[in-house]
Amino acid sequence: MKKVLAHGTFDIMHYGHINYLEKAKSYGDYLIVMLTSDNLVNIEKGKIPYFKEDIRKKFLLSLKCIDEVIIRTEPISKSLIEKLHIDVFVTIYPQDEKLNDICDVQIVKRTKGISTSQIKEYLKEKNHY
Repeated sequence: MKKVLAHGTFDIMHYGHINYLEKAKSYGDYLIVMLTSDNLVNIEKGKIPYFKEDIRKKFLLSLKCIDEVIIRTEPISKSLIEKLHIDVFVTIYPQDEKLNDICDVQIVKRTKGISTSQIKEYLKEKNHY
C-alpha cells in the first residue's frame, strides 16, 4: 500500500482544496492529511482560523478521497514522515523538496482564481465577515 501525505490549514474549504486533495490521493492508495492545529496556525501565520481544528477535521473526513486526518502540532519534518511511513509527500511549497531523500515529493500548483484569503476578502468587502 502506497501512503500519501498532504497538509494544510483548510480553514474555509473551497474547490481549490478539493483539487489539491484529489490530486494528492492520485499518487497512492491511502491519503493522510496533516491538518495544521489552531495553535500552529497562530504561530506560523499569525492568524486565528475562522473554524476551529475539530470542525476543519470533520470537514476533511467527509471527503471520500481522505483516509485519515491527523492534527499537526509541529513542523513537518523528516522524522515525522518516517514515523508515518510516507511514500509520497504532496505539497504546494517548492522548499519542501528537501524531503526528497526520504520520500517522493510531488509539488502541485494551486488552483487559479480561488483561495481562502480571496474568500475572506470578498466577505469583508460585502460586510459579511
